[in-house]
Amino acid sequence: MPQTTTYYERMKAKTYALTYAYKPNPNYVYFKGNDCTNFVSQCLRAGGAKNDDNPTHPWWYKNNQASICWSVAASLYWYIKTSTKTRKKGIIADTFTINTFDYDPSLFELLEIGDIVQYRNKHGRIQHTAIITAFTRGKVPLISQHTYSATNIPWQKEHPKTIFHHITSIQ
Repeated sequence: MPQTTTYYERMKAKTYALTYAYKPNPNYVYFKGNDCTNFVSQCLRAGGAKNDDNPTHPWWYKNNQASICWSVAASLYWYIKTSTKTRKKGIIADTFTINTFDYDPSLFELLEIGDIVQYRNKHGRIQHTAIITAFTRGKVPLISQHTYSATNIPWQKEHPKTIFHHITSIQ
């Protein structure tokens, strides 16, 4: 059976992020103090992503329960990576990692509103997820997030590495 490609509705993901950044959506569980990836997964859902029950890296939210890939930063990374490289199904993205304070601004030309940003700590662990909801006049990404709640703040954080996922399709 052929796979169906769904257009990622970036503006719907952005609108969702800006609507629920400061006041969590009551239709979803809120993980107080650790809700960043759950929030971004909700944004992806608003943009058209569907539940994916794949056996190794499932990404879903149903009956007030979330899969680990829906709610944990490192697991979302692996879900996107396996969806893109191995399965060619799910959230498909071009992913690149940069040293946070040693970057080439031309990389931002590859990004769009609705793309995902993740951060590795000094131990190499992915520990935070956010979504791009705007750009400065100089095309520098601004993010929205939970844990702490914020909208349209600069993408740079104190983490040594930043991962950008440019979503190319949802299948």
